[in-house]
Amino acid sequence: MTENPTPQPTPPAEQLHWGISYLREDFQDLRQEMREEIRTLHGRMDAMNTSLNARIDEMGRSLNTRIDEMGKSLGARIDETSKGLGARIDETSKALGARIDDRYERLLNRIDSRFKWTITTVIAAAGLMMTLAGVLVAVFKT
Repeated sequence: MTENPTPQPTPPAEQLHWGISYLREDFQDLRQEMREEIRTLHGRMDAMNTSLNARIDEMGRSLNTRIDEMGKSLGARIDETSKGLGARIDETSKALGARIDDRYERLLNRIDSRFKWTITTVIAAAGLMMTLAGVLVAVFKT
C-alpha cells in the first residue's frame, strides 16, 4: 500500500529568491565559524607543538646529564678496578718472582754441587791414573 504523497505547494518565485538568499547567508556564517574553529585548532596545535618541542629539549638535556654522570661514575669504577687489579698483579708477580728466584737458586746449587762432584771425580780419576802410571813405570823399570 503505497501512499501518494501530497504535493507540497511551491512557493512563489519572489519568496524563493529570499529563501535562497537566507540560505546563502547561513552557509557564509557556517563557513566563517568553520574558519574560526580551524584557526583556533591551528593555534592550539602550534601551542602543543611548542610545548612538545620544549619537553623534548628538556628531556634531551636531562638524558645528556644522566649519561655524563653515568660515564663519570663508570670511569671512576673502571679506574678503581684497574688499580685493584694492578696491585694484585704486582703482588702475584712478586710472589712468582720469589718462587722463580728460589727455584733458580736451588737449580744453581744443584748444578754447582754436580759440577764440584764432576771436578772432584775427574781429579780423583786423574790422581788414580797418575798413581797407576807411577806403578806401571815402577813395574817396567824393575
